[in-house]
Amino acid sequence: MKPPVFYDVTLRDGNQALARPMTVKQKLEVFNWLVALGVKHIEVGYPNASDMDFQACRAIAEQAPSGMIISVLARCHRLDIDCAVRALANVSQATPRLHTFIGMSQFHMAHILGKTPEEVKDMAIIGIKRAKTMLEATGKQAQIQFSPEHFGDCLVNLEWVISALKEIVAAGADVINLPNTVERTRPAIFAGMVRKVVEALPSNTIIAVHCHNDLGMATATTIESYFEGARQLEVTLNSLGERAGNTNLYETAVALHLAGVPVGLDLSRIYDTALRLSELIGVPISQNAPIIGQESFYHRSGVHQHGAVRTFERAKKAYLPFDPALVGRAGDEELRFTSQSGYAAVLAIVKEAGHLIIEQEARELVPALKEVASGKGELTPEEVVAVYEQYQALKISKTQVGSEDLAALVGDITRDRGQQIWQRVFTRAVAGDHPTATISLRRNGEAITRAALGDGPVDAAFEAIRQITGIPAKIEKYRIDNVTSGGDSLGKVVCCLMHDGRCCEGSSTGTDIVIASVDAYLDALNQLLVGESNGKKP
Repeated sequence: MKPPVFYDVTLRDGNQALARPMTVKQKLEVFNWLVALGVKHIEVGYPNASDMDFQACRAIAEQAPSGMIISVLARCHRLDIDCAVRALANVSQATPRLHTFIGMSQFHMAHILGKTPEEVKDMAIIGIKRAKTMLEATGKQAQIQFSPEHFGDCLVNLEWVISALKEIVAAGADVINLPNTVERTRPAIFAGMVRKVVEALPSNTIIAVHCHNDLGMATATTIESYFEGARQLEVTLNSLGERAGNTNLYETAVALHLAGVPVGLDLSRIYDTALRLSELIGVPISQNAPIIGQESFYHRSGVHQHGAVRTFERAKKAYLPFDPALVGRAGDEELRFTSQSGYAAVLAIVKEAGHLIIEQEARELVPALKEVASGKGELTPEEVVAVYEQYQALKISKTQVGSEDLAALVGDITRDRGQQIWQRVFTRAVAGDHPTATISLRRNGEAITRAALGDGPVDAAFEAIRQITGIPAKIEKYRIDNVTSGGDSLGKVVCCLMHDGRCCEGSSTGTDIVIASVDAYLDALNQLLVGESNGKKP
């Protein structure tokens, strides 16, 4: 079986579906990305659609390198064909191709065109002969592609369509493209129709398929059609196309690669290309899109996470079809913690952060993490790591860490604190006759350190914060509540600050009351600052 030919129609079919079609400059940029991917057959536009599309087709045709086929679209109308030939006139290195089409389903001929089958066939043949004559007059080695639009709806008149295609090939068509213009049927049925065309036409005729994704099966239909003899596969980047889009280049190429078929593309450029295109045209990528979606390599289920951890270093993954590095996403396999997760996620997340953690420690943390996640939703890797770090600190200060301690610890760390304008970096306090505190805070990446005296270590810490921030907030309320029992119990510090007529309450939990007090103060202060910038009174 011959390798597939990827024929990209992003610049034509994808472009025509955009709310804001691409400019000439944007089309040239996307064209260069396609060349870098290794795509050698590109349909660059529909010249008679607009002057901008004509100019884009002409500009791309002029700069396309040798070894490429540059195609433009035209209906089987004289004006369309003439315009398409003019757009291809300045091709210097690439091979020009004119792609013309007309609907051949019974429904389309009767209700859209209002023509008999014979009239439609004659229009196609006349159009192809005109295109062939005009292209030959340019002195270039050009090609003709023909599409019986709505071929997917032609099951009932397939014998007539095949008979017409034989005459169309005889008239000069080099490529016969079979479009599933609107997806209404199963891949197996469409692929079977493709097989009949392949068997009926001369062996030197290139058979192509062009599938839309109305029922979500365009990629499957395209792949099955390839194995039934279609060599040219029409695809788009990011599945762009009318309605639900077209066959996805990335999915088709990777699926065939995994099936052992040489695809001739640089698959490692896929992810970068997808992101660039999304940014260029302003069309976001679905987070669950195969291969390029943000979450396409995430694991949240505890069962899946356990398998993923066991196969991280293997070529074959337990719950992934391929290594993300194949498509330029090395390291993107991630474990995320939710109420459905287990200890394997905690182990992997904490180890990834560079900490040593044993299975027993991960198992001890899971119940409290799951309890919080059941209400809050997914915990970030940073939150899971912070819980582990505080858990280790707690084990040093407490003889025994119980479930109440862990629940309080996790709840405090994962609480939504809003925008963190000032963040604690370092705290050291000394009691005695002259209580002092040294505090280091960070804002916008810059750390500032101050030392201060006070009536006690907490008061000294608050004074150091005032010196650093320059905000003389007044403490309206300050209290310490025991969260757990025992002499080494966790304490919850509540601190309410007043400044410029605004009052905010912050809180923090820990065994070190000075550190917890500093964090509670900063929690309240950050809320005040956000409230001021928003013009709101908390």
